[in-house]
Amino acid sequence: MGTVSRGRLDTASIAGSAIFSALAIILAAGSQAMGLNFPLVPYLQFDLGEVAIILAFFIFGPAPALVASFVEFGGLMVFGQNIPIGPVLKLIALVSTVAGLWAGTRIAARSGRTSFLRLAGWTTVLGSAVRAVAMTVPNFYLVVYIYGLAAIEGFVRAPFAAVGIGLTSSNALLVILAFTAVFNVIQLVVVMGVSSLVLRVPSVPRLRVGGRTPWFADVVQPPGVTVPRQRP
Repeated sequence: MGTVSRGRLDTASIAGSAIFSALAIILAAGSQAMGLNFPLVPYLQFDLGEVAIILAFFIFGPAPALVASFVEFGGLMVFGQNIPIGPVLKLIALVSTVAGLWAGTRIAARSGRTSFLRLAGWTTVLGSAVRAVAMTVPNFYLVVYIYGLAAIEGFVRAPFAAVGIGLTSSNALLVILAFTAVFNVIQLVVVMGVSSLVLRVPSVPRLRVGGRTPWFADVVQPPGVTVPRQRP
């Protein structure tokens, strides 16, 4: 499929990466200023800057999205919070998300052009799954070896108690990691929802970026067009 072979770095995609990287840093800074923390695990913060990374992925492809992810990481290392732990965890989250989105695109495109709904569904599912699994390992080390389970348990005990979840020494680690995974899924679902609103604007798939259509347009079936089925 064209969408699998495209998405590499060229002049247009590098320029696009720069634009979306700047947008990601601005939106990330805005998210930090608004204090969009996850209520149950308050040291986790929702990041609207990921919308720019998702748009970079669908418009330019995986490689430019990875470049934008590393640029956002660099920006967070200068202007972010909880340096260097926060930016490093964000980079792992972004890289794993891009990997999951790419895998979802491959699955959605394996039978030819498809609907945007199917593409968005597969990329959201695979992106969320890969991200949640990938983030469990660094969060385990963060909780156990960097901050200490007792300290983290004391920090989140009140929010969990408010929703009827009691933390004990035997279940605290599992509960914290489980809800951290839930946070990562919610984060991607939210940014995918916002990104989808932009990508579903009728004029977006017909945009010409560097003389070509957006990367995701290779697999999205235009409205009103039916793909003939092959006879067995």
